[in-house]
Amino acid sequence: MIRLVNIFESVYMVSRLQRLKWAQQGLVAGLILLVVQGVMAAEDLPGSSDLERIKRYPNSWIVDYSQGITPEYRLATGRMKKINGVISPEQEQYLAGMLTRITYQLPSGHSSVDAFNHFKRQFDRLSPELLFRCEARGCGDSNQWANVQFGIARLYGIDREQYYQALKLPDSGIEPAGYLAFYTVMRGNKRVYVQLDLLQPDQTSDTRATASFMADLEQGRRVFRQILTVEEIRALQQRMLGQPTLHLSLVGHSDQGKSMESTRAASLKSAETLKQKLLEQGLEASRISVYGVGAFAPAYDTSVPNQRVELLLHAR
Repeated sequence: MIRLVNIFESVYMVSRLQRLKWAQQGLVAGLILLVVQGVMAAEDLPGSSDLERIKRYPNSWIVDYSQGITPEYRLATGRMKKINGVISPEQEQYLAGMLTRITYQLPSGHSSVDAFNHFKRQFDRLSPELLFRCEARGCGDSNQWANVQFGIARLYGIDREQYYQALKLPDSGIEPAGYLAFYTVMRGNKRVYVQLDLLQPDQTSDTRATASFMADLEQGRRVFRQILTVEEIRALQQRMLGQPTLHLSLVGHSDQGKSMESTRAASLKSAETLKQKLLEQGLEASRISVYGVGAFAPAYDTSVPNQRVELLLHAR
């Protein structure tokens, strides 16, 4: 009889333990479901949307969004640096038009380079013109990109975990040509953010900018560039074709280098690069001269970058 009771007790305990095991598994499954639901609960900012033709990073969401006309947008085409006591990009362009700004946050466990490569592959398919690219400490201080360039504090992250591109997107036939600033960064808390700034200039602003460029050249005012827009090159070419005595001088300036000779070489390379772009657009090589003066002619003006190519249009 005692043996029979022991058998019943054993069966009862096994059944209790089995039920407890299933209950624990159910509890774990419930916790996992809650975590998943918590991740999926992150929703886009109301009223926001993605860019046309560009897919967001999987399971990311929009945390900041704005769209509207801007009279002046600074597109950084150089690394962040303190110039004459003022923090700004080494090179930049000022644009006007419709500005769309999107900030994405990535799900945990993903890196800033993952995000960068995801978007870069899509932008490359659009055959853009690369204006500038940097990564990690080569971009400068992330704090400057976050607070000076973009004005978005949450983009302040780890310097070695930042990536940036400035692109000019061609006219697709559906969308007009535009300029894109694209930045990814990982913060110290491992959160990863992506910033997309798309500026689509209106035709009127492009026309005004080109007219201002030519007026400055012809009147001898200071004109400095690293690149020229297609419209500016066409206007310059038309003017030089109409006046055979005009000649263009490109004077490179730079403070990058450990010696006077290395800074001069860097400045000459910048001028040569711009000349090559002009030749590719049909300007005559015999009517363009290049010079490199290194750091011998400082700007003495915080609005003028130390790395620049000055354009001088004169009779010869």
